Amino acid sequence: MTVAGFPAVFFLAWLIDFKSQGMMFDLPLWPDENQVSNTVKKSNQLFAMMMGLLILTGCGGLAFLLLEQFQDSVSKATVISEHASKPNSIAVLAFDNYHGQAKPDYFAAGLAEEILNFLADMREFNVAARSSSFRFQGEKRDIREIASLLSVKHILEGSVRRDGNRIRITVQLIDGIEGYNIWSKTYDRNLDDVFAIQQEIAAAIVNELKIVLSIASENRLQKIHSENIEAYIFYLQGREKLRSSKDADAMNTANQLFTEALGIDANYFKAFAGICEASLRLYEISNAIDDFTEAQAACAQAQELNEDFSSEVKIALGRLYRFRGWYEEALIQLNEAIAISPTSADAYIELGEVLLVQNKFVAAKVELLRAVDLKSNYWKAHEALANYYYMIEQYSQSVKAYEVVTRLTPDSAVGFAGLGSAYWMMSETKLALHAYEKSLQLKPSRQVFTNLGTLYYYAGQFEKAVAMQNKALVLAPDDHRVWGRLAESYRFIIDKRQEVKKTFQRAAELALSNLTVNKEDWLTRAMLGRYYIFLERASEGLELIDIAVKQSQRNPEVLYFQALALLQVGRDAEALNVLEEAVRLEPYYRQFIALDPDLQRLKGNVQFTNLLPVEAAAATP
Repeated sequence: MTVAGFPAVFFLAWLIDFKSQGMMFDLPLWPDENQVSNTVKKSNQLFAMMMGLLILTGCGGLAFLLLEQFQDSVSKATVISEHASKPNSIAVLAFDNYHGQAKPDYFAAGLAEEILNFLADMREFNVAARSSSFRFQGEKRDIREIASLLSVKHILEGSVRRDGNRIRITVQLIDGIEGYNIWSKTYDRNLDDVFAIQQEIAAAIVNELKIVLSIASENRLQKIHSENIEAYIFYLQGREKLRSSKDADAMNTANQLFTEALGIDANYFKAFAGICEASLRLYEISNAIDDFTEAQAACAQAQELNEDFSSEVKIALGRLYRFRGWYEEALIQLNEAIAISPTSADAYIELGEVLLVQNKFVAAKVELLRAVDLKSNYWKAHEALANYYYMIEQYSQSVKAYEVVTRLTPDSAVGFAGLGSAYWMMSETKLALHAYEKSLQLKPSRQVFTNLGTLYYYAGQFEKAVAMQNKALVLAPDDHRVWGRLAESYRFIIDKRQEVKKTFQRAAELALSNLTVNKEDWLTRAMLGRYYIFLERASEGLELIDIAVKQSQRNPEVLYFQALALLQVGRDAEALNVLEEAVRLEPYYRQFIALDPDLQRLKGNVQFTNLLPVEAAAATP
């Protein structure tokens, strides 16, 4: 496991009280503020006691790990300092608005973002990601501190005052190391001139920093925008929501704003691309076919209207094709997007995602690391890298990447949800629970509720597992995964057993719908096979899982499903052999084998005992 002598069962024993009726969690899952404070204090005290005990007994493995992590953080700080010295590094802060609006001014923010995009599309600039630089909006911080935090040498800040059809834009370029102004200017123009102003500001920055541009970068800088200004403002608001987080509420709001833009300009292809992206994210959250259908229609419109060959449209198409399992078509669109915008981190992220689902792990990692290198402060790049490590079962690396996400976006629930999942796979149950708690405090989500339900399931607390899955269903009523996990828990509750069959039936119907979207989705196919096992369609179920095993190239998670299915139909010897293979491929699965309710009847079997973590095996009679 992660530290010698501290296997999964140790962490579970630390957090879970083993009683005759099963395992009980000691920690509250969503405490109030005082409870959180007390829990943290107690955790810190317990941690200090554990460290003292380790040191006294000469077992310094954990202390060594902490020291190693501290040294790693110091090393990263040194790298950040080196990046800040680059003369072409710059962060564009969100512009302030001075026209009396209490709500966020998307026009001011959008103006700053467009300038940021102008610069980011040029290979010659190293630009801090929008999600990182805009988080200081409204804060009174020293520019030098911000530059240090963002690892840049220069800062561009500004303000916007809008009065009807007139705008006044004031900008200043600041040396982030010394804190003095390099250049400043005020523009008094008509609102329709906003696109020209953006180009002028970007050009002035190039001139002041004495950056020599390539011909391609010069062409991008001179490109003339022709959007309808009112549609553009709605589009900016939608994009703000799209980039702010990945939760369903934000995506629904983004779609509404993009629709408003289309009400003004029915041919605004970027708004269609925005709807496509937001709807795909909703489909990812909910597994609802309606969301995918809307995404597909919007992408088709964007593609038809994309006369400028916008990289945003091609990235959206690449993502859509990935969801459909059309991987070669996705690669074509994404490589074309990169040819148009060679510094687009989003294009490299999506390219990495496509390669990952094709099991081209080395190539996927290269593209995701390239995205991180292009925008080291972009939380989505780090999240994609964290997901990559999670998918290839490198959970400690996944934790490190998710921790970067939570530092870059501390108010987003997504990073903490992923962090909790990675910790759980490492058998760090206490840390997983704390990460899940934090995620739920920020924003309740299907992901966290269903994962907590699964955690309760393995703890033998089936009533609580059902409660969590029902909370997840409120947020994602068409997600077959949640219905399937709910049915699994019903099996172990006497007065709920009559619900098992119809719940599995609902899960199967939804999974079949998802397979019409992507026939290459081996994980959904494996889950559908498991549902069929409990719907008295065992031969169909086993066949589906066998196909999924081949499609996934013997992925350990699918092998685990296959072992459970074989066990369910009485083929215990085959099931044990498959479990052995899953553990050989991924040792972390030992913790699930030790706790899985369906495997408890194998206790006493020597082959099964050899699959358990050391402590669990020693405790087995």
